[in-house]
Order: sequence, then C-alpha cells, then structure tokens
Amino acid sequence: GYCITLVLETMKTYSSEDGLTEEALVTKLRTCRYHHLFLHSSLRDNASGTSRWGEFGSGGLLWGECTARQFEWFGGDPLAELLYKVKELYGLDNEVTFRNVTVPSENRPRSLHLGTATQIGAIPTEGIPCLLKVLLPSSCTGLPALYIRDLLLNPPAHEIASTIQAICRHMNSVKCPIPEFTCVSSAKLVKLLELREANHIEFCRIKNVVDEILHMHRSIELRDILKLLMDPAWVATGLKVDFETLVSECEWLSDRIGQMIFLDGESDQKISSYANIPGDFFEDMETSWKGRVKKIHIEKEVAEVGRAAEALSSVITEAFLPIISRIKATSAPLGGPKGEILYVLIDEICRGTETAKGTCIAGSIIEALDEIGCLGIISTHLHEIFTLPLCTRNTVYKAMATEYVNGQTKPTWKLVDGTCKESLAFETAKDEGLAEAIIQRAEELYSSVYAKEASSGLSDEQLAQFGSEEAHLQSDKAPAGSLGCKTKPTNKMEVLQDVKTAVSLTCQKKLIELYKPKSTSDVPVLNCVAIAAREQPPPSTIGASCVYIMFRSDKKLYIGETDDLDGRVRSHRSKEGMQNASFLYLTVPGKSIARLLETLLINQLLTQG
Repeated sequence: GYCITLVLETMKTYSSEDGLTEEALVTKLRTCRYHHLFLHSSLRDNASGTSRWGEFGSGGLLWGECTARQFEWFGGDPLAELLYKVKELYGLDNEVTFRNVTVPSENRPRSLHLGTATQIGAIPTEGIPCLLKVLLPSSCTGLPALYIRDLLLNPPAHEIASTIQAICRHMNSVKCPIPEFTCVSSAKLVKLLELREANHIEFCRIKNVVDEILHMHRSIELRDILKLLMDPAWVATGLKVDFETLVSECEWLSDRIGQMIFLDGESDQKISSYANIPGDFFEDMETSWKGRVKKIHIEKEVAEVGRAAEALSSVITEAFLPIISRIKATSAPLGGPKGEILYVLIDEICRGTETAKGTCIAGSIIEALDEIGCLGIISTHLHEIFTLPLCTRNTVYKAMATEYVNGQTKPTWKLVDGTCKESLAFETAKDEGLAEAIIQRAEELYSSVYAKEASSGLSDEQLAQFGSEEAHLQSDKAPAGSLGCKTKPTNKMEVLQDVKTAVSLTCQKKLIELYKPKSTSDVPVLNCVAIAAREQPPPSTIGASCVYIMFRSDKKLYIGETDDLDGRVRSHRSKEGMQNASFLYLTVPGKSIARLLETLLINQLLTQG
C-alpha cells in the first residue's frame, strides 16, 4: 500500500499513515488542507527499477489527483528528507525538532471509499448535497463539522468509537447546563504565540477553553464525560496527556491569564476626557487597547498616554480656541452681543410648586421654546410631563442610561433616546449616608402605593421588575394590609436564588392543582436549573417544552416558553447588552402547561416581590 506523512510546521509535529489504498490516499489528498505536496521517487520506480509513474500510472486515480496540483519530487529517506525540505521552506534551524504524533493504526477500519465519500458529500462535489449539513444543526460549523467529517472519512478503532458513543449517551442524559465549548484552531494560536502577536481576544479565547475544561472537572455530572474525552482527543491530535496534568495546567493557565488581562468588560482604566476635545477622539484613540491589559503591567505606557492627552488639551486651549471664539464673534446674529451663543439650560423646571400645575407650566414653557426654535436642554423629574398633549416639532426626549452591576443599578452617564419614568432615588439616598432602615421603609411605602401603577402594562412585554427598584411585597398567604420586611438580595447570586425559589414554588403549586383528581405520585417534580453566562442548556432540553426566565441587564426578568431552549438562549444573547445574560429554566410536560406557567409567572413574580 501507500504511505502518507503529514507535517505541521506551526505545531512542529508530524504523523504517518501507511497501508493505504490508492482510493484512500486520494480521499485524504482531497480532504486535507496543505500548502506543499512532495512525491517520493518510489512512486515512479518499483523495487526492480522499472519506471511506473509514466508507463502505468497515467490515467490512474493518484496520477490524476497529483498532476492537477503543484508538486515536487524528492528521494532518499522519506521522513528525514521531508522534514529537511520543510525546514528549508520555512527558514527553520536544523536544530529544530519535530515530534512524532502518529496514532497507531492497528484495529482501525478501512478509510471510506472515494465513491462513498463523494456520494454523501463529504468531499465537496457539484450537484451532491452534503450529508453533514443535513445531519448537523445550523450552528455547528467550522472545526466541529470538520471533526465529524474526519470521523466519517477515517473511522477510529472500535475502542475509540465506543468511547465517543458513550460520551454522546452521557451528554444526552445530563440535566445541568454545559459549557459553550469554545473552538479555536490550535495551529493558529501556536503561530500567534510564537510570533508574540496574540492579542486580548486570543487570550480570552484560550482562557475560555481552559475555564470550560475546569467547569467540566468541577461538575459531578460532567467530570466523567471530560475523562472519556481524553482518548478521542489523543487520536485527533496525537498528543497523549494525563488527565490530572491537563486539569492542573488549565488551572495554572486560567489564573495566569486572569492576572494579566481584563475579562467581561472589567477595567481599571478610564478613557481620557478634556472639555475642549470631542470625546469621540479619545474613544477612537484609546478604546482599542485600554481596559484589556491590567494597568499594573503597563503603568509606564498609560502614564505616557495621559501626558500626551494633557499636552494636546493645553495646545488646543492656548492656540486653537481663541481662533474659534473670534470666528463666532464675527458671525454672531444681528441684535445679539458679539460672541454670545444663545442656549437655554433649565435644571428641574417648575420643581418648587405643586406637582400637577408645575408639570403643566413646564409643558407650556417647552412648547414656547420649541416654537421659537431655541436650542437647549431641560431636565426634570416631573414624569407626568411625558403624558401631556404637547404641541412640539423639534423637541426630542433623552434619558440617562443605567446598568445593573453586582446587584446595584448604576448610571452610565450616557444619554440615550427615549424617556425614563424611574429614578435612582433609593440608591442616591444610600450613597449619601441615609440610614438603611429609613431607606428600607421608604421602599416598602413606595411598593405599597406605586408598585401596581408602575407595573401596569408589563404583561404585554413579559417583564417583571426585580432588584433595587422594587420592594418585596407580601405573599398571597400574608395577612391583609401587612408588608413583608424580607431583607433584599444584595448580589446576583442572592437575586437568582430568590427568583429560583419563587419560580419553583409557584410552578409546583400550580401543577399540584392541575393534577388534583389524580394521585399525588402522578405530579411531575419540577427542577429549576440555572444557566450562567457562557453556559448553554444541556442536550436533554432539545425538543422538550420549557419555561425560562432571563435576567436582563436592565434589572428586569423576561419570562418565556419554548420547545427550542438552546435556540432561544442564543437568540436572546445575540442582542446588544445581552451577551452574558443568565437564565433559569424548567422542563414541563407539554406546551399547553408551559404556556399556562408562563402566564402564571408573569403575573405572580411581581406580587411576590
């Protein structure tokens, strides 16, 4: 048979396969990606010295495959000469060594016949659809799809095949969330690391990979799957690694990268800001690198940039702004003082009088300023002004954006389109040192008077408030007129646990009501499962009816039901600001019950605080 040797210059590895038929060899040449093809002189001459390539090889499969490509002949010891040519091509020193990662081929089935590989579309052929595209979900592309294709083209030994089947069976039965399984090209990463060109994105991907391995190791349900993956990984890569070594190296690597770079939007570096320079300028200049490497490692560089920004501001203030002022003075409108720019700034308009009449006076002022085309900004906490029938043409509404960080609502200091009828009053009072007991009582009073009014219309959008803006209301079993004094959750884990408990109790109680005529043993027990950021639902949820709760970045809960939980999670996370959204879900017996529980939760979570 034939022998083929594959050399990976980036990984400094090589592997050989022998005993191949001509068909198997051509199949490999058509499916593996390579930059250079070398043919050994033994293909032209057999042991007796008779020339074969031109005399008998013409018209054969291998001859046709090779002559359609660029190739080069070589002689001598096949392996030694091939490695020499690779070093010569890539300018490597002779001292560079290549590791042999050949996996023994004993007990492996024959490679797929060329005709079969073509018929199922494993080899791209015009007019023949690819079987893998039909079998695999649309989200499975790139490296995972190539791995499955390689398993089809080159089936592993029976032991490895049985291990892969066992992994699939285990994975199909787990109930806990599973990692995202980040897929990266090892050859590409090694190349970037060798050239010292790996950036923040590549190091984040590396950390994702090792963190996902550690996630599986720490999970009781997933640890056995991780152990089973070791042998298939060895066959795929030729690298035999001890399980405990893999785990300890991943722990070291995750910790080391975490010491160097920021993850998930954390940062200790602010973008430079000066009053006389547009903020967009500094955004363009600094966002590509600030907030990636931790400041402790680049203090000198950060300080140098700060000095440059300060120097630029000084030059503009001294040399450029006086020119602008003179130009504006000469082009000022008739009747106005030279150099004066007419602009109105009104803070807390009409706040010093009774709310209803003050709101109407403020609305009338806004109409008058709008009519004369005046430029300006008016700020207010008179939220009822947005419901007035104002006659305006040029007025636009803006609100300050907020974000939910570590269980607290914080302002982003950025204006966004739209109106805001909420405030950070309780948070501000807390920051100013007001007693916690007073703030807590204020929240209770606010909830008792305004919660129902504030929550009107939320059912249509399937949103339920949670977190610091809403107080915990009494449960259905509490005495009429009493207010709960439950301590509010202070971090994301506490919030998640509170919601998880409320969801489980509410849904289980409803199921008991639905199954009343039957035996209590017939009532399915619901298990509420959390999906953290960078986790995904287990395969056991595929096709199952699920009710899910999403924790949004704006402190709201989104409640939904679906038969495609994985697709729904991906869809939500594809939206801006939702990339790291967390979820709770529970599988239920049928879509009708899922819809019933969805509606129940939308109504009940608010009343339970």
